[in-house]
Amino acid sequence: LGKQVHDTLGEKRKKIQNFRIEPIIREYLKTDKVDCINAFKSNVPHYFTTEEVQDFENFLIRIENGNDRANFYVLLENQKTVGCGGFGDKDNNGIYSLAWGFIHKEFHKKGLGEKLLRYRLDKIKQLKPKFSIVIDTTQFSERFFKKFGFETKKITENYYAEGMHRYDMELMV
Repeated sequence: LGKQVHDTLGEKRKKIQNFRIEPIIREYLKTDKVDCINAFKSNVPHYFTTEEVQDFENFLIRIENGNDRANFYVLLENQKTVGCGGFGDKDNNGIYSLAWGFIHKEFHKKGLGEKLLRYRLDKIKQLKPKFSIVIDTTQFSERFFKKFGFETKKITENYYAEGMHRYDMELMV
């Protein structure tokens, strides 16, 4: 009986250790700022430049102060903010652009970036069933967006930094 109880407890411990809460996406709150900045910095210099850290921080300040019309969300993995991203019609011309979408480097290759992108695309569809979405990204993320139907429209070499090219992409729905 003792061995049987011990085996049952061992199985329960394994289940608890393997328990994973489904990722949650919700609107950005001011309290998410530090985690979002840390996630951003984890992607420097491979996906973003050091100079863009301040640009991103300024973007968050504009959202917090209501000075930016972007819809911005965070992705939580096991109740910790590990990524964020948004979208907006910044030129008020009916064309949505994706804004600052990324996942903390430690959480790459787990499907979280796809989940966050699908969420944003679905939100845009709710607002406007037929739409065009644009994004400027780098050669390091181009393949990711191509999986979702984005097409590269223009490439500007060394736009962000030496060896970090700008890819202007578009999705027509």
